[in-house]
Amino acid sequence: MEEKPINKNRNIIIGIVTVVALICCCLIAGIAGFYAYTTISSQTSFPAQPAITQASEEAAPQTETGIGEPPSGGLGNDILHQDTWQVMAPVAVDLGCDRPIGANSTIEVLQEPGTSRHWVEKWTVMCNSGDTYTFEVEFILDDTGATFNIKSLP
Repeated sequence: MEEKPINKNRNIIIGIVTVVALICCCLIAGIAGFYAYTTISSQTSFPAQPAITQASEEAAPQTETGIGEPPSGGLGNDILHQDTWQVMAPVAVDLGCDRPIGANSTIEVLQEPGTSRHWVEKWTVMCNSGDTYTFEVEFILDDTGATFNIKSLP
């Protein structure tokens, strides 16, 4: 019986193919990871109906130019008004408001807090075009600060 000669180059070829396959897998995983990261980090829009958002009063207020000052009134302090406005104004813009005007917007208390440390307000956002968008805001106080939930009203 004749023995077939072992191809000395076969091991080298298998090694090169393995390295190329690993490099391709790493590139695909890297591209997929980058795409996922950029997609997740760029999502800043809010759903239109119902828009429910939570934030905490302890969060550092953001200075967003273009949305102006929050409306006055209601039961919250200035920090809570500013935090709520920083979330609400972009939601109003997403719903079609050309530019929210806080000075012309109104806040109406719908439910007093009583002993529950929980109250509800209706914020009517006035837009530059004259349109208005109404939101119900539920405020819940606890030992760490305040949480608010924003719901777009029809």
